[in-house]
Amino acid sequence: MQTLDQSKSYYRRLTALDVITFMMVIVCLFFTKGYLISLLLIAVYPISHSKVLVSETRTNSDKIWVRKMDWDYYRKNHQIGLLSQYSSQVTSHIDQVNL
Repeated sequence: MQTLDQSKSYYRRLTALDVITFMMVIVCLFFTKGYLISLLLIAVYPISHSKVLVSETRTNSDKIWVRKMDWDYYRKNHQIGLLSQYSSQVTSHIDQVNL
């Protein structure tokens, strides 16, 4: 298991399981009493992880798996919100073209 370097900037990556669970929540809403299953998924899914996939904010960085408790500690120390943890917060640089 890898650890996070506190001096670097990281963000959380979406996994296939995240996308599938989100789609299941949406699909369940279309069925009778499916909202109960959706609410259950919404409540249980965030606490069911033991590891999360993170990546550095620089381009072409490697993805690493870290313990969720380490990621939560990193987020708390760097004041990263629940929704903003998924954005890379990389400023785009435009290369200047010499004419």
